[in-house]
Amino acid sequence: MALCIVAFLYVRLYLTDNASDVPEHIYDRYYVMITDDYKSSFWQSVYSGALNSAEENNTFVELLGSNLYNDYTPEELMEIAISSDVDGIMVSGDGSEELSALIDEAMDKGIPVVTMYSDNADSKRCSFVGVSGYNIGKEYGRQIVNIKKEKRTVSYNGANIEGYSEFAANVTVLMDSKMDPYAQNVIMSGIQDILTEEDKESETNIETVLVDNSNPFSVEESIRDVFMEDEIPNILVCLNELETTCAYQAVVDYNLVGSVSILGYYDSDKILNAINRNVVYSSIAVDTKELGRFCVEALDDYISFGNTSQYNAADITLINKGNVSEFMKKEDAADVP
Repeated sequence: MALCIVAFLYVRLYLTDNASDVPEHIYDRYYVMITDDYKSSFWQSVYSGALNSAEENNTFVELLGSNLYNDYTPEELMEIAISSDVDGIMVSGDGSEELSALIDEAMDKGIPVVTMYSDNADSKRCSFVGVSGYNIGKEYGRQIVNIKKEKRTVSYNGANIEGYSEFAANVTVLMDSKMDPYAQNVIMSGIQDILTEEDKESETNIETVLVDNSNPFSVEESIRDVFMEDEIPNILVCLNELETTCAYQAVVDYNLVGSVSILGYYDSDKILNAINRNVVYSSIAVDTKELGRFCVEALDDYISFGNTSQYNAADITLINKGNVSEFMKKEDAADVP
């Protein structure tokens, strides 16, 4: 016990001495970012964009929860941020009444709150920064149409002839249990509108499956249940990064590569490699750096001028076999120190 006490005191003194050598930097403002999965590459990239943008105006952004020993819910992290009297909060919305009440509490105490990616529209939040769900849905719809055309096309004497083979499109859209239902309905509207406009020749059977996104294991189990059904979908639409990675792993495990076309989300290394290997048909990438920058700018404007834009949308890009190499080169360049 005596040895442990001595060791503890030594380490504490050592850290104190070294900390005193680090030059102190005083920031003008202190913002926090709160998400339900700060470890994901998606949110890490959003945070990077926010941090880089904030530092230009001598503001520090902390990804709240990443430096704490215990795992806290977004609601608990909101309470910590409010008690700490931070200058601004960026939080991934979920549409819940509990989170909306905390957003209202922060706003009433003079702490501006920006919801990001998913919204709590009924709250007093000063701005929402996300992506156009309708445009995402339209892009998924176009990909479904492209897959159907490819499946209906056969090669005869070196020429591609369309319409000679039958292909019944059975589409399953994986709905995120932690995502605002309204936002997901907007995505579905985009899909349906494109199918109505551009695919009048044949019907497409679309069903939705609610995926339990409380943890990675529940997501994996929900997706594997889809492949245990009697009728397996030949097109699978994923609305987030985790669903995409779990889906393509399930397709590989069940030896369904080529039978199931995955329409994914985000541009992580794993997803880019899956597109390059023809395991994932295509994926929608969000400009996460832009999303993070818009969040910081919305807080800055609100603090400086008392108001800000109610809505900002980050850009999206489709990644498929034709351009995936360009994205892989960008990722390789980013990894070079």
